[in-house]
Order: sequence, then C-alpha cells, then structure tokens
Amino acid sequence: MGCRLRAVLAVLLFLALASLAPAAARADTVPANGVTVNGPDLSLGGHLDLLEDKGRDLTLADVMSGPAASRFTPATRDTPGFARTHSAYWARITLDNPTGGTIDRLLVFAYPYYRSLDLYVFSGDGLLPAAQRHVAEGATARGTDIPHRYPVFALALPPGRTVLYMRVEHYFASFALYLRSSDAQAQVDRRDILLHGLTFGVLIIAAAYQFALVVMAGVEVGVTLLFYALITLAYIYGQLGYPWEHLPADLASHYYREVVGTLPVAVGQIFAVQFLDLRRRQPWIARLLLLSTGLLVLDTPLHYLDPARGSGIAQALALLGSVLTLTAAVRDLRRSVNARFFLLGFLPIVGVAVVWSLRASGVLPAAIWTEAALYAPNAIGLVLLTFGVAYRIGKEREERERALEASEAALRRANDELEDRVRTRTAELSDSLEKLKRSQDALVQAEKLASLGQLVAGVAHEINTPIGVTLTTASHVSERVTAIDHLVRDGRLRRSDLTDFMGDLAESSRLMLSNIGRAASLIQSFKQVSADQSSEERRRVELCAYMEEVVSSLGPNLRRSGHTAEVICHGPVELETYPGLLAQVLTNFVSNSILHAYEPGVRGRITITARRLPPGEGPGAQGDGHERDGHAGGAEVVYQDDGRGIPAAILPRIFDPFFTTRRGAGGTGLGLNIVYNLVTHRLKGTVTAASEAGAGTRFTLILPDLRGRDLEIDDLTARGNARGDERAADAAGRPHTPDTLVATGLAR
Repeated sequence: MGCRLRAVLAVLLFLALASLAPAAARADTVPANGVTVNGPDLSLGGHLDLLEDKGRDLTLADVMSGPAASRFTPATRDTPGFARTHSAYWARITLDNPTGGTIDRLLVFAYPYYRSLDLYVFSGDGLLPAAQRHVAEGATARGTDIPHRYPVFALALPPGRTVLYMRVEHYFASFALYLRSSDAQAQVDRRDILLHGLTFGVLIIAAAYQFALVVMAGVEVGVTLLFYALITLAYIYGQLGYPWEHLPADLASHYYREVVGTLPVAVGQIFAVQFLDLRRRQPWIARLLLLSTGLLVLDTPLHYLDPARGSGIAQALALLGSVLTLTAAVRDLRRSVNARFFLLGFLPIVGVAVVWSLRASGVLPAAIWTEAALYAPNAIGLVLLTFGVAYRIGKEREERERALEASEAALRRANDELEDRVRTRTAELSDSLEKLKRSQDALVQAEKLASLGQLVAGVAHEINTPIGVTLTTASHVSERVTAIDHLVRDGRLRRSDLTDFMGDLAESSRLMLSNIGRAASLIQSFKQVSADQSSEERRRVELCAYMEEVVSSLGPNLRRSGHTAEVICHGPVELETYPGLLAQVLTNFVSNSILHAYEPGVRGRITITARRLPPGEGPGAQGDGHERDGHAGGAEVVYQDDGRGIPAAILPRIFDPFFTTRRGAGGTGLGLNIVYNLVTHRLKGTVTAASEAGAGTRFTLILPDLRGRDLEIDDLTARGNARGDERAADAAGRPHTPDTLVATGLAR
C-alpha cells in the first residue's frame, strides 16, 4: 500500500512540475520564413515569430520598426503557449499566395480565452494595414467575423505576400493558430459536433440516471453527484468555448471565470468527502479537503482582481485536493469498494486537470486529441462515479433490508417470547385472581358473619333483661307458692294470706307475660333480620318498619358507644326488594360510623330517612321498560351521621376494596365496598356519598321496586342479557383491576 501511494504522489508531482515549468525548446524547430498557402488546412503556430511585451505598452509601430522589431524570435512549438503570465505577446507571420488570384481563408485561433486579441493584416506595399480586427474579453460583442466558439477571422489573401501581426493578452496566452478553407473548417466543426454531442449525451444520460437515483433513494451523496454532473456539463460547455458563440462576450467571460474556474473542483471535493465517508473514516483528510474547498470559494474574487494569480492559487488548491483525495482513496482501497469505484472515476478527471494545465502552458498542443482529452475523460469519470453511487445505494439498500429482516426476526422472537410470558403471566394472574376472589368471598362472608354476630350480641343483650325479669318473677311466685303450701299443711292459712297471695300472683303473672311478650317480639325481629341476611330472599316489606327492626337490633352497639339512631319516614314506603341485603347495608353504615366518624367520648346522632319516589325519579325512569308497573319510582334512603366527615382527598376512594384509614383499629376496608356491590348489583340501585369536614357524612341510596322483575342475584348470564354488549365491550376494551372486577361483577 505504501509503495502504491508513493508512486501515485510521484506521478502527480511530476505532472504538476511539468505544468508549472516554462516552455522548453523543441529540437525540430521550424524556420520563421514565409508560409506558402498551398493547402486547405495549415497549422501556423510553429511558423510564428514571437515577442514578449512585459510592460504591455508596445504599439504596432514599435514592433514593426525600432529596437522591439529586432527582438522577435522564432516559435519553437507548433502551439506556442505562455502559462500564468502578466505580459502581452506579439506574433508575426508572412503568408505567400503563389497563385495569380485571391485566396479566401479563415484564420482560426483554436483557443477561446483571450482578454484581448488584436489582428493587423498588411498586404501590397505593406505601409498601412489593409485590415484590423480587435477582440476584448469585456466587450459587448466578440468582434470576430463569424459566430464561433473560437475567434475566427475571414482573410482574403491577394497574390504575393501578406504579413500578419497579432497581439494577445491573457494569463494563459496561447497561439493555437490555423489557416483553413471554409470547407476544411466545416469538416472540423462537424467532427467537433459529433464528439461534443456524444460527450454531452453521455453526461446528460448520467445526470438523468443520477436524478432517478436521487428521487428513489434521496441520499446526500447522490444529490451532490447530481449537482456535480450538472456542473460538469456547464464546465465542458465553457471549456470548449461555446459561451463565446451563444452568449454576449462579457457574460461569456463571467461564465468562464465563475463556472469553469473553481466550482467543479469545489463540488468534486465535497463529493469525495461524502462518497468516501471521510468524516468518519479519515477525518483529518476530510477537514483538509473542506478547508481547500472553502479557500477555492474565497479565491473566486481574486480572479477579477488578478486573474493570473487567482488562477495559480486555484490550480494549486485543485492539485492539493487531488493529492488528498487520491491519498484517501488509496488508503481505503482494500477495505472499501467505494474507494475502488471512486478511484476508477476520479483518475480520468485528474487526467483532465493535468492535460488542461499542460495544454495551457504550451507543453501539449491545441490539437484534436488534446481537446478531446479535456472533456471525454470527464464523461467517463462521471459515468463511473454514477455506477459507484448506484452500487453504494444498492449495497446500503441490501444492508437496510438485511437489518430490517434481522429486526423483524428479532421482533418475531420478542413477540413469541412476550406471548409466552403473557400466557404464563395470564395464567398466574388468573390463579391470583381466583385466589383473590376466594379470599374476597371469604372476607365478605366474614363481614356478613360479623354483622350477624353484632346482631346476635345486640339481641342477646336485649332479651337478657325481660328474661331476667321473668326469671326473677317466676322465682318469686315459686317462693310464694311454697309458703302458701306450708300454711295450708299447717292449717294456718288465713283469708288475708290467700288474698295477698292472689294479688301477688296476678301482678307476677302480668309482669312475666309482659316481659315474655317483649322477649318474643325481640326474638321474632331477630329471626326475621337474621333470616333475611342469611337467605337473601326477595320479598315485599314496609321499609320504615323494617329499618326500625334493624336499628333496634343494633341498639346495644349504639348505646355501648354512646350514640343514638333514629328512623324518619315520610309516609308508608312499601318496597319489594332483598331486605336482608338492605339490613347488611345499614349495619355496615352504622359500623362504619361507630368506627370512623366520632372521636372517643363523643356522642353522635344518626338519622335514617326514607321516602317514596314518584315514578319519574326512580331508577326505572331510565327507560328500561318497567314504568308501566307503577313501581318504577322506588325509594330513597338517606343515611346521615354528624361525625367529623371524610376528607375530600379520600372521598372518591371510599368504595374501593380494602381501602381504610383505620387498618390498625379494626378496619378491613371492605365495609363500604360491600355496600357498593350490594346496592349496585344485588339491589339494582345506586349509592352516592357526600361529606364535609366537621359536618358529617351522608349516604344516599336509590332503591328500585323489584316487583315484576325477573332477576337472579348471582346469574351473570341474566345480567349479560340486560347489558351484554356494553359489558362485552368493556371487558374487551380495557384491562380490569380487582376493584373494577368487583364493581362489575366479573369477579364472581
């Protein structure tokens, strides 16, 4: 790799030195005698006598006579050229017409770029020029006799001698001079049109292909190469001199300086940085190339101020960029296919730059093969670079497709693993949910048993008093009977004793009957309430009387905690419902108030208010079809305590399962959740809570009249028929937590 790099650098250095070196004399010099016009196409460059005008102040008279006239020297090349010069150059040549008539010829300067070109034609006695022509770079018109990409002048050579004096001024002065007949020039033009047409056709096809790649792929390097292809078209158009044929002279001059001068080199260096990925692979070369590109852009104004110096700087920067680009490509040659494509496409373009430098300096002649070498390799290099970009895009697409396939395969594996994990997790969650359901059912049953336990304890306490009174009275009667029996046996029974005994016996009987009746009533209430809570039988009840029985059964707990409860009814309220479930709801309300609502030692007051709802206000008013029964109104039950209330922050969570603020003081967090489930799912009603700090808590129950409704409490299918579509959509559309499973009944 090191030897190859050194060889490339040596070749480039040699070519650069050759382009910068002054013109060397050729061995096969041509005598500067007159040239006989005896053919249709003559090359005049080697027959010229040349004079350098360093001060650019010599006049025609100065070079025709005087000291300057003696300094003319014969040309040593077929195409004399003087690179990067500030001097003006004079040339003279003698043309001999051996015929007896006038010969019409075209004098062709096969070099399009002149800041100034003056032609003086002397014939006859030679004292005054018979014709004078002038071409200036900044002129509005080129000043040539026929429109052409080169300066072309028509000459009518009379018999004998015609002397031509020419003055040229340009920082790349060149005398590529031909004398041709019209037919010979037409033949040359046809040949040029063919070659140039092929070149432009290839470039246009390459640009169109590159445009298609940009449209399909849209990669940055493709956009840059498309721009470079268009710039190359413009470069070759200007390099061949066509702007001077089709544009005004001053516009053609600007076109050449700005387009042909630096822009192709700058765009080419940017393309090299992108195509070879130098920012990542060789950042130091990328930085130098971008610096060179910036300097090329800054050098453009110098072309106007000092064309020779500006051109020299641009040529040096172009040479530096070429060396850096070739170095980067050679270093990456084995590792990167892109570097190989780039080297194949870039070498012809470097060859163009070398040929242009050698031709401008006069080392190479302005011949057809050197002219073709200025544009044909550009087309070849651009085509190869286009193939390289296409190959790169194809490789990148293949890599993306492989990466996409690998990603899809990894995604499929991840999906399979995820599905397995989901199935495993779902099974675990199902087991956990089933265990949670069993635990919740057990807790609910325990809560119900706790309610029954409180009821039993209260009823036992209430029955204990009348039974105790009855037992005491019965004992007293038994003692009196024994005493009377002794008096009768001893014969000491008196009438007054019998009268007292009978009165005492009557009072005792009354007392026992009263207390036994009270006990029987308590037992009957206990039997009804406990049976309701156990059997969950639906029946028609008078709501106020039933709630009085429930409150009566809870009396001992209320009195023990120092609270009172009162049932207030606005008229009779008959309702077909599940009274046992309602009893459990009220029991949970009372227990919740005793546990949470009051500070220790505070006596509270609980009121339970019930009223009959008119048909338009009850749950049946929602349009479920039961308004016709006359029982759609249902009833409203308002439970109110005067405790400390529930904070607003936790009020929305009071119906959540296992949520409690007194877990360490006997709270399970299931009381109000059971209330919510019983009211909304079993009793088919609604329950809402409202509370203010320091003003107590109010629960409002809206209970429908269930007469005429064929409902099964635990039948999920029946509930699904009533709300099947909504429940199915809910179950399918969002995940469930234990709270929502309990709330919707899916956990049962």
